[in-house]
Amino acid sequence: MPAPLTEEDEEKVRVRFVAYGDVDPYDDIPFGVIPDVRIAVIYEKELQDWWDTIGGGDLGHLKYLPPGAQIQSSEADITASRVDFATTGYDGTTEIYAEQYGVYSVCVVSPIGNLIAGCSPRDWMAYGDIVLYIYFSHGRAYLDRGRDGSERYYRFLYGKQDSYSSSGESATITFVPTGYAGYANRDSDYGFTGRHLTTATIAIIDDINIGDWWIAVSDNGAISDLGVYFLMAYPTEFGWNISYDTAAQERVDESVPVRYVHIDRPRIIKMDLAPGNYLFCDVTEGIISSCDYEDIAATQNYIFKLDDYQIQKLPDSEGRQLLKDAKNWEIIP
Repeated sequence: MPAPLTEEDEEKVRVRFVAYGDVDPYDDIPFGVIPDVRIAVIYEKELQDWWDTIGGGDLGHLKYLPPGAQIQSSEADITASRVDFATTGYDGTTEIYAEQYGVYSVCVVSPIGNLIAGCSPRDWMAYGDIVLYIYFSHGRAYLDRGRDGSERYYRFLYGKQDSYSSSGESATITFVPTGYAGYANRDSDYGFTGRHLTTATIAIIDDINIGDWWIAVSDNGAISDLGVYFLMAYPTEFGWNISYDTAAQERVDESVPVRYVHIDRPRIIKMDLAPGNYLFCDVTEGIISSCDYEDIAATQNYIFKLDDYQIQKLPDSEGRQLLKDAKNWEIIP
C-alpha cells in the first residue's frame, strides 16, 4: 500500500493495479492472480526516452503500443530506464499515486523473459481513485479500466469463465461505420455536413492468433536481432500507423486465420460471433489506433463504433443512442 497522501500530493490520483490471467499457457501454473509484474507509468514527455532506452526506438516505435503487440527488451535496458516501477504482490495487486490529469501510457513487464508484454493506449488521470486491470492471455498483457476491466475480473473471481466458452450461445455484434463531412466538404459531392454512415473493412482475430497477426502486418515481416518484429510507427497523435496494403494482406492470408467484415456500402451491419477474446481492427485505410481487444460473452449484444481514427465497443447506453441518431443521418448520394 502506498503511504497516505501528504499536503504536497493533494493533486495526485490513487491508482490500483490488478494483474491476473496466464503468463505462460505451457507451464503448470494455473490461470489466476499474478505476482512480480513490474508496471511503469510513463508520462508523454518521457515516452521517447522510454522507448529508446528499452529498445523500442530501434524497432521504429515512437509512442503508444497497439493492443497485443510486444517489445522484447533486456534486464539491463529496463533497469536503465528512468521511469518508476510498481510491482504486484502475492495477490496480484499494487498501488501508486500518479499526477492528476497527466497524459500517460502504462507498460507492463512480464514476470518472465524481460518482455514488454503490453501497454495501455494514450490515457489520462482524472479525479478519484482509478483501478487498472492487467489481463494476461497467451503471454500478452491487455489493460482495461472501468466497466470492461471489472466485468472480466468479476467473471474470473466468481468462476464465470464459462460465459466465454465457444460452446456457449453466440453474441450479436453490430458495427456502425461513421464518417464526418465538415466545412471543407460543404461543396463536395456529399452535399451536406455532419455525421453519416460510410464503408469499412474490419478484421477479427482470435486471441490465440494475435501475435502472428502483428508479425504479419509489420514492416515486410522484418524480424530484428532480438527476435521481435518491427512496428511501422509514424508520429501521429496515437504514435503508430501500420500499413495494410496488398503485401500486408497477402502475408496475413498466408499465415493468420482472420475473419473479415466488408461493409461495401454505407450501412449498419450485424453478425453473430462465438464467445471469446478477440482483436477487432479497422483495416479500411491502414491501422491507425484502430484495434480494440475485447472479451465477448455468450448471448450478449455489442455495438462497435468506427470513425476516422478508431474502432471501439460502446457502453450499452451510448450504443443505443448511436443507433437512434444514425436513423436521422443524411444518406450519401
